[in-house]
Amino acid sequence: MRNYQKYIFDLDYTLLIPDWSKEDDYFRKNIPLDEQEDFFKQKQAILNKYELEFPKYDFKTLSDFFKNYGFNLSEEVINGWMVYNGETIKDEVVDGVIDLFNYLKENNKDIVILTSWFSGTQIPRLKRTGLYDYVDQIVAGEDAMKPDLESFELAIGDTNKEDCIMIGDSIKSDKIGAQNAGIDSYIVDNEHSIRDLLQIIIDNKKSEDYFVKKK
Repeated sequence: MRNYQKYIFDLDYTLLIPDWSKEDDYFRKNIPLDEQEDFFKQKQAILNKYELEFPKYDFKTLSDFFKNYGFNLSEEVINGWMVYNGETIKDEVVDGVIDLFNYLKENNKDIVILTSWFSGTQIPRLKRTGLYDYVDQIVAGEDAMKPDLESFELAIGDTNKEDCIMIGDSIKSDKIGAQNAGIDSYIVDNEHSIRDLLQIIIDNKKSEDYFVKKK
C-alpha cells in the first residue's frame, strides 16, 4: 500500500465507542420541565438539520437555531453541555487503536483527529482514554464540519494529498468528504476494522484492495 505520511481519523465510532446515556441528565437540570419531553424527541433531528445548513458549529448560531424550534438554550447552557459531556461520557477504545497509534508514531507518521463535534467535549475524551498524547492535530466542529471541504483542507494542511488518508465510519462524511478533497480513505465497518488496517499497513498489502481511491 502507499506509504502515507498523515493519517486523518474520525473520532466517534471509529476510534471511540461512546456512552451518551448521562447527557440528558444535564438538560433535565438546565431546561424547563415542560420543554424536556419535546426537546429529547427533537434534539438529534435539530442537530442534523443544523449540520446541513451551517459549515461549522458555533455557540451563538446553535443557540439561535434551537430557538427557532422553541427551545431557549443560551450560549452558556450549550458551553456547559460541551463541558459536561467531556467529563461524563464513558468511552470504549476500539480494538486495535492503541496498537495502530503506537505503530504509526514509531514510524514517524502524523495523526490528525477530524471530528464535527466541539473540541470542548472531544479533547477531554481523548485525554481520558489515553489517545491525546498520540495526536498531532485536532480539527473540530468549531473549525469546520465534515464533509465540508474546508474541514479536510485544515486536516491536510501543507501535506501532499497523495500522502494523506482518511479513516472513518461514515460514507457521507468520511468517504465522500475524502474523495471531494482528493485523498484516499479507509472505511471502518463490519468487514473492515481498525485492527485490519494495522495488519494491512504492517503487511504492506496493495491499497487498491482495501482503500477507496480519490477520484
